[in-house]
Amino acid sequence: MNTRFLCRASLSALLLAASAGLHAEVPEHISYSVNRNDTLYDLAQRYFADPASYPAVQKLNRIGNPRRIPVGRVLKIPRSMLRREPIEAVVQSYRGSVLVGARGATVGLKVREGDLIETGVHSFVSLRLPDNTAVSLPPGSRVRVERLRRTLLAQSVERRFVVQKGQASGIVTPMTDPHSTFEFLTPRAITSVRGTRFRTSYDPASGATKVEVSEGKVAFREAGEGEQSVAAGFGTSDALAAPVPLLAPPDLASPDRSQTEEKLAFVARPVAGAVRYRFQIARDAGFLDVLDEAYAPTPQAEFPGLPRGTYFVRLAAIDDHDLEGLASTYSFERRLNRLRTSLEESRAGRYRQFLFRWQAPDAPNASFRFQLSRSADGSAPLVDQTGLTGDAFVITDLVAGTYYWRVMSIETADGQVYTKWSPTSELRVGTVK
Repeated sequence: MNTRFLCRASLSALLLAASAGLHAEVPEHISYSVNRNDTLYDLAQRYFADPASYPAVQKLNRIGNPRRIPVGRVLKIPRSMLRREPIEAVVQSYRGSVLVGARGATVGLKVREGDLIETGVHSFVSLRLPDNTAVSLPPGSRVRVERLRRTLLAQSVERRFVVQKGQASGIVTPMTDPHSTFEFLTPRAITSVRGTRFRTSYDPASGATKVEVSEGKVAFREAGEGEQSVAAGFGTSDALAAPVPLLAPPDLASPDRSQTEEKLAFVARPVAGAVRYRFQIARDAGFLDVLDEAYAPTPQAEFPGLPRGTYFVRLAAIDDHDLEGLASTYSFERRLNRLRTSLEESRAGRYRQFLFRWQAPDAPNASFRFQLSRSADGSAPLVDQTGLTGDAFVITDLVAGTYYWRVMSIETADGQVYTKWSPTSELRVGTVK
């Protein structure tokens, strides 16, 4: 027995059952105002799926002569009779292992009705539709493009994505045509919008569907249940009777700090009611080109290093309903600056020399500041030398005692000054014998 086939068949049955009772109601007819030189024959050739079906429209509108219709006459035409043409989305950006059908994702790849999109571990993809609507999938998601088409005469657009696993986010351009639709469908519920920012997720293990709205409003409907209207700042799931407020966006601690260490590290202030947090890194403020993400039980996360440049971090708190709250977004400068120090001691006659060395391989044009102090915090320095352009500083014949020293790199780029202190090192000088 083919278990894989049975699983897919069961899923298909669930989707069909859900879609049968959940799709948004669309008027059965469209209205068309007759223009000069329009005939029913011409309209049928241009806009009907079957040009020979025009007699049904002639009868419905009680038209005597299909070649002579008064200009301005409003015709009722069954929507089911109209010709539709496919439209395409394109892969705007991707990261990691992403499949579109059997094809590996590439920027600009055409995405069509019927395609199954899958993202692997640490993988992301964003699609751009013709009206600049964007759909983004994080790691571990599987979404099928069920409907992507345009009705020629009405110029209405139908877009439906079936979330089989994981999450899909939409930034939907407001629709002026009342018959156009945008829907995220799961086996349990449907989310439809007319222009908004929102997320829908589905867990096939538990069967749970969730939706969170950051802008605009969505209609959320479960199979066999009433519709919930979910406004911006609210979320709901098939386990909730009504939408609940989303958690507030977290505040990033030290938001102006440059990321100079080997790993990226972010710390946020705790949000009341949060049980975990989500961090994402992207190249753009809209998070269509996501590079990495992490979930953490506390408001802090680390990521592998990135090349130098400007990036964005997005943070959100997740509540005990597993609803992701409103997000805060910060830009940050990635300026890897490995600053290594060492110390050599030698004698020059009866004097001892201390050679303080440093290396800054990531900042070849930096200048340096050297400090030597009796205090571990660097206060009241005995030596505070700035403007150094070499990689060493010499001090001769220090008296016995304990000292602390450190080096700062100073780098100017794009009108900004970037500084970084090395870790403080201890130096113990004994009495000369």
